[in-house]
Amino acid sequence: MPRLLSSLGIVGVALVRALINPILPGFNPDPSILSVGSNYFIATSTFEYFPGVPIYHSTNLVDWELIGHGLTRPLQLSLLGTPSDAGVWAPTLRFHRGVYYLVCTTRYVYTPEFRLFPRSFYVSTEDISSGEWSDPVYFDFLGYDADLFWDTNGDVYATWTGINNAVDKIYGIYQSKIDLLTGDSLTGDKLIFNGTLPNDSTSRPEGPHVYLINGTYYLMIAEGGTGVHHQATIQRGPSPSGPWENNPSNPIIYNGADLSLAVQSTGHAGFMQAADGTWWGSCLGTVPQSGNFSYQQLGRQTFLFPVTWEEGWPVINEGRPLSLHMGGILEDKSPLSSYTNGFTSASLDNSFYFVRNPYKAFHSLTARPGYLRLKANGYALGDRDSAAIITRKQTSYEETFETILEFFPTTNLMEAGLSVFYGDMMHNDIGITGDAVGSGKRYIVTRTLVPAQQIGPWGLTFSNNTATTTNHYELKTTDQPVRLKVIATSTEYILGHAEGRWESFEYLETFSSVYMTVPPTGAFFFKGASFALCNTGNGRSSSSPADFGYWKQIPSN
Repeated sequence: MPRLLSSLGIVGVALVRALINPILPGFNPDPSILSVGSNYFIATSTFEYFPGVPIYHSTNLVDWELIGHGLTRPLQLSLLGTPSDAGVWAPTLRFHRGVYYLVCTTRYVYTPEFRLFPRSFYVSTEDISSGEWSDPVYFDFLGYDADLFWDTNGDVYATWTGINNAVDKIYGIYQSKIDLLTGDSLTGDKLIFNGTLPNDSTSRPEGPHVYLINGTYYLMIAEGGTGVHHQATIQRGPSPSGPWENNPSNPIIYNGADLSLAVQSTGHAGFMQAADGTWWGSCLGTVPQSGNFSYQQLGRQTFLFPVTWEEGWPVINEGRPLSLHMGGILEDKSPLSSYTNGFTSASLDNSFYFVRNPYKAFHSLTARPGYLRLKANGYALGDRDSAAIITRKQTSYEETFETILEFFPTTNLMEAGLSVFYGDMMHNDIGITGDAVGSGKRYIVTRTLVPAQQIGPWGLTFSNNTATTTNHYELKTTDQPVRLKVIATSTEYILGHAEGRWESFEYLETFSSVYMTVPPTGAFFFKGASFALCNTGNGRSSSSPADFGYWKQIPSN
């Protein structure tokens, strides 16, 4: 008989107990999990997307609601010109004496002249549901993946990932006492741990979290990079700074020991105690399709697992690898749901993102009620700036996305439509454009990008690391709306259109999901795929608004 999970808010019925992972579908990497009474929260990374750091809330660990974001103002997060996969990395969410603290690091550049890491900061609020967080308080140290810990004597510790110098770049876990009010360091930066792997530039001890449990201090970290060797290890000691005793069962999370497992790249973990006294943790993981690591376009997602204790050490999922369906745990309930938005509200809901900060508002839900109107600017998809683009995360490998567009361009530079979007160098698009002579004719335009191959001695850089194929298909009408659609499968995407409101779809382009997973030369894969709507003047200002009539996003599994 399945037990009743009354203390976690599931009351009065016998449930099938089988946790379905990931609990936060779509890209949600670097989860930081927190319990405050019977309320549970998770914050995840957003990189160059704005607003930054989604905050999810649950009362039963099964149903998670996106209640807002921690970084919603340019003063908190300025991303103009930030490269793809930079931006906000690995937040830490903490609660102390009635105040929530969100610790963040924003990486603005990758180019070689910037050899050191940025300064981390925190924002705070007393009401996490309000979406109103303070201005940032910056720390003195240089590093990322920062953590806050309050000791019993009132001392506050910041712990982070840093490097020994800008030449060798040997990563380690550093710590200092801080003045929480100002962010100032009260002690020098101290290297407290090198990790459990060989002490060289490949080991990457990251994501530190310090805990005090039953009088013992614990340090949990991520190791092994962000790929298949990603793992979580834990140490314990007599103080927040160690010295650390290694857990003989390390790594406590590591699916990479068996590459046939459905879940891979597990790590960047944390844990908390629930209201009923049980322990739970979260980590990131990927789900390669058909065992092929070139097909994991949803990116790094958030996984939940139970934690038990043996001889003073945490045991993750009873020592078993993490899986998509974990029997005997919580409720057998899919986190996936269909999403339809007819744009009848005056504002967008929390699930939408811009790519970097808008210079000014380019979207409106009131200019034409019942439509999302996008006003173009000169930037296009692929420009490292703020194009007129609105995104929403893809949540399932098999999913359809559809919209209807009214758009009447007068030049071939004016273009509006939808995109399967990862970042500047990984997006594939279908939309409407005009012709060069302003005849009023309209065309469907498709644009697909693949990584470029080096030919001869000239190396690939950010400026030439992709090859673009553009096709045009003349539309029959000049005044009818056009429906645009993406069909996503585990290994490919299909782009289609239908002229008018009732005509059947015609599918024009198919591209491999490899091109939404495998980054071109010099790029990274830290996020995951999104669907997007956009409008651009392709280097020129544009007076032609794009009116989108709905957003339909339907997962099929």
